[in-house]
Amino acid sequence: MLNTVKLNDKRISTIIGGQIMTRLTAKEESGDPVVEERRIIIPKCILSDGTIDVNELPVEKLKATADEKKITKVGDIVIKLSTPYDSAIVTEEAAGCLVPSFCAIIRCNEINKEYLQAFLSTTGCKNQLKNQVAGAVMTILSVGKLGNVDVPDADEATQRKIGQGYIQTQEKIAALKRIVELEAKRNDIIFKELVK
Repeated sequence: MLNTVKLNDKRISTIIGGQIMTRLTAKEESGDPVVEERRIIIPKCILSDGTIDVNELPVEKLKATADEKKITKVGDIVIKLSTPYDSAIVTEEAAGCLVPSFCAIIRCNEINKEYLQAFLSTTGCKNQLKNQVAGAVMTILSVGKLGNVDVPDADEATQRKIGQGYIQTQEKIAALKRIVELEAKRNDIIFKELVK
């Protein structure tokens, strides 16, 4: 049986809690100065397929400069701190976004980011996350509870293999979704032609 290691083990990752937005959002009607504008990765933009919907990221006006630690970098993993605990690897399109307090950033250290993303998307991991808040009044995970998750401690080659398999599966899912969309459009066109 494979050993496990806690997600918050510094060898594995650094977990950074999101920004409490009410402390930073400029209220122009109250006279707050706007120091910068920044895209925000809100929970609904983290999709169940492990991607971030960059077309839906809102832009907020901020009255102070955002903390650099709470801004995404390519290769970070952003995770929702509420069910269904979806997560996604940050790509170039989502880099430079501020993460709010309903999410957290996981910066991978000595763990393969695709491997960790694959693990975070499993039922076993999601069950661990649910168990962290079982019986609690608030079902939002704290960064500390997120860090308590046990991650299988696989060797580098195994991590790479699993991570590549995860990415290939996600690419297949995306291709199949695109085929379904195209089939639906084709069907619409056929019926529009019939009723002319």
